[in-house]
Amino acid sequence: MFIPVGIVWPICFKKLDNIGKAILAGAIFSLLIEISQLLFYERCSDIDDLILNTAGVAIGALIYFGCKKLRGRK
Repeated sequence: MFIPVGIVWPICFKKLDNIGKAILAGAIFSLLIEISQLLFYERCSDIDDLILNTAGVAIGALIYFGCKKLRGRK
């Protein structure tokens, strides 16, 4: 679910110009989602969600920056 975040955010936000910044932004976004779940009685926060969401952003960012690097070689 977070793979598109790793692809789209670097396109939309020019400050996410390297893979580390993109992954960090995705991790912070995921953390905010998990923290917001604490506000609702029926929701629960889980560290696994944070880890897997960040991994999804990392995969998406690897795809985006890998394709960007390959396009630059042509």
